Order: sequence, then C-alpha cells, then structure tokens
Amino acid sequence: MRRPDLLPAGEWAPAGSGESDAEVFRRSDGTAYAKCAPAHGIVDLRGERDRVKWLSSTGIPSAEVLDWVAGPDGACLVTTAVPGVAAADLPPEKRQKALSPLAAAFRALHEVADCPFTRPLGEVVDQAADVVRRGAVNPDFLNDAWRKLRPETLLERIKAEQPYAEQVAELVVCHGDACLPNVLLDPETLEVTGFIDLGRLGLADRYADLALTTAQLLDEWDLPADEFLRGYGLEEPDRRRLDFYLLLDPLTWG
Repeated sequence: MRRPDLLPAGEWAPAGSGESDAEVFRRSDGTAYAKCAPAHGIVDLRGERDRVKWLSSTGIPSAEVLDWVAGPDGACLVTTAVPGVAAADLPPEKRQKALSPLAAAFRALHEVADCPFTRPLGEVVDQAADVVRRGAVNPDFLNDAWRKLRPETLLERIKAEQPYAEQVAELVVCHGDACLPNVLLDPETLEVTGFIDLGRLGLADRYADLALTTAQLLDEWDLPADEFLRGYGLEEPDRRRLDFYLLLDPLTWG
C-alpha cells in the first residue's frame, strides 16, 4: 500500500480499509490512527471527523481528533487510538460477562442529548435503493435465506415495512454501524472503552443499532441476544423492527 501524501510525518503501518475507498493506518507507537480518503471521499470523511469531535465532547468513550489535513486530491483524519480490544476479538470465555457492560454502553450512547447529526430513515432507504439499482449489494452481507432472493425483492420488503418503522421510531443517538468490531472493551474489566468508526452516527431509531448488535452476538459470539436486550432495558423487544433494520443494513453498503 502506497503511503498517501497527506499522511502526517512519522512511521505508519497499514491497518485495513474503510468506506469510500479510505485507507487506514496505525502509528508505530500505537497511539493514533489515520484514515485517508481520495477526493470523492472527502465529504464523508469530514462528516466522520465532525461526529468524532462531537461524541468525544459528550462523555461517551470514543476517539478524539488529533489532526485533519485536506487537499484537492483527498483528506486525512487522525484520531487517538482507543484502548482495549475489539468486542469481536474477545475470548469466548469472557463473552457472557461482557453482555451487561455492552448493553449499558449502548444505553448510555442512546441517552445522549442534543445530537446535531441525523440519519433519516427515508434517506437510508433511498441509499439502499441506489445500491440495489447499481447491482452493488454484497452477497456476503446477506444470510442464506436472503441470498436466494433478488435484491429487488428484499428492497420491496423494506419499503413495505417502512411506514410501520417510521410510525413507531424512537429517535436516539445511534452509532449507525453497531457491529462488534466497532466497540472496544477493556479485556480485564470488560467495560466498554470506546466506540469507533462513527461515519454513520446520528439520530435514528434505537433499533437500527440494536438489530445489528443482537445479530452479531449470535453470529460472532454464539450467544442469544435476550440477556443483552434485557440489560439494555427491553424485556419485550419489537421483533418486527429488529427484522426490518437487520435486512435494511446490508442493502446500504455498496
């Protein structure tokens, strides 16, 4: 991977990739990460920068912005490294005990007030429609049953359920991509040390986050989500909304 021109001075090693063809680098001392985007990804990366700045001011554990460099050919966002390990990498013997702090962390995030960012459901559905129209749905994001159907059929299901989802929506500060790799925990105490990858953060129905997290708990941790949902405060979750947002999310990446 070629070193982007906008990457700050110092020793950096590749650490994966992000959305919009962004490249992620980790500083050699482990204290910072840099996400570099080409010209067409500047707007999205600037939006992520603003969300990181805002969330770090609320008391919710997250990264902080260290630097921002932009030019005609791209931009680079440098943030502090959040300590801990990704929830996705937590050893199996610790996962059950991590459910309670994980639920508490999402509840705390969802209770933050005065969020300046929004993610209207109509815009998300339009985004899914665009991905489907372009034939860009990634089948790896779909379960076995969904892969047997045309993406257009899946989108029709979403649009049929959209009025219900809008009617019962409870708008809170949602992470927007609430999968286990985006939540870090202290490997000893199992307390959440921070949320990362905040490009989709904004006001949305709480179930947009809960659907992704509960699905990942089953798929990645092999744990049913009931205890997590109870810890969050939902004794009788709306399964219809969980299903709706679980289907919607994979149609928005492409």
